[in-house]
Amino acid sequence: MSPLVERPWRRLANLLEEGREQGVYTGAVALVGLEGKLLWQGAAGRTSLDPTRPPVTPDTIFDLASLTKPLATTLALMLLADRGRISLEATLGEVLPVPWLPADKRPLTLKSLLSHRAGLPAWRPFFEKVLAAPEPERPLLLPRLAAAEPLENEPETTTLYSDLGFMLLGAVVEHLSGLDLETFCRQEVFEPQGLKILGFKPNSRLTWDNFTWAATEESLGPGEVHDENARAAGGVAGHAGLFGTGTEVFDLAAGLFHAYHGRGEGLGISRKVAQQFLTPVTPGGRTPGFDVPTPGQSSAGRFFSPHSVGHTGFTGTSFWLDLARGQMVVLLTNRVLLCRNSDRIKAFRPRFHEAACRALGVDKPSPWPPD
Repeated sequence: MSPLVERPWRRLANLLEEGREQGVYTGAVALVGLEGKLLWQGAAGRTSLDPTRPPVTPDTIFDLASLTKPLATTLALMLLADRGRISLEATLGEVLPVPWLPADKRPLTLKSLLSHRAGLPAWRPFFEKVLAAPEPERPLLLPRLAAAEPLENEPETTTLYSDLGFMLLGAVVEHLSGLDLETFCRQEVFEPQGLKILGFKPNSRLTWDNFTWAATEESLGPGEVHDENARAAGGVAGHAGLFGTGTEVFDLAAGLFHAYHGRGEGLGISRKVAQQFLTPVTPGGRTPGFDVPTPGQSSAGRFFSPHSVGHTGFTGTSFWLDLARGQMVVLLTNRVLLCRNSDRIKAFRPRFHEAACRALGVDKPSPWPPD
């Protein structure tokens, strides 16, 4: 590779090291590609504050936090939609006819839940009630507790990011498939794509001696979910609980790109369904299951077009995919290890994404609003 070609990638490697030096995280992995093809990957830092712990590598496993929403729960629903089991306009009462679903939740549509427009609260400390219940009952409690919470807003009037909506959506997947969320995602989403690591409950599947994992809190061991609600429920929930490597997150993002453009390698999801789920429900709003860039304040920076989707995770994870221009960036960090409430990642993410776009030859802000 010539020095001219190496230079933009070297800038990305330096940025990853800079993030570590500035206390954004102890370790990070990043992958950059175009139209589904991986062009660069890098890693920086260590997996823990403990200097004896190994360095981060491209194969290090991260707690993906809220990337669970698009990459597990939403992909599961996309497959069910492709098989004719659901539509985005279906109501909870139609797809989840269970006695514990109260009357005010039955009219909520899957589209409103996926796009965070159902009127549900953002978060509740359900783990307190879950941990007070007998252990065999805990995996069933999150969606029931979410269903019992009063609505904060009239449905379809405002966008309020909500973990509770995805707790309910996880229950939809389980009810329609007859499988628990972990099993359905593993058998129907991840394994068919050849993904061997990405999934829920890594402690039941992996021998940790063979892997490095990025610590999120010193009190948590490998494979223990950082999100308290998901951890209390046994590590599997519609809103959090997924673990994976940067390579396999990139593979899923590439599959989404191919599905959107009707290419054969698109996760087994038709172009029609992919475009339904990857198109904003309101101008400038979220799509069913995915975030979109916010003009002037996006974690994706200035160079992702309005035709982009992605998501962030509380632990310091993210991916962004430009459906029009084709650039793709995965950035996984363990930013919560240094300080749970640190917001340094907010300034770092757009810097890194803009540098990645420049390395790909995309160096102009995209016009707003989308054409």
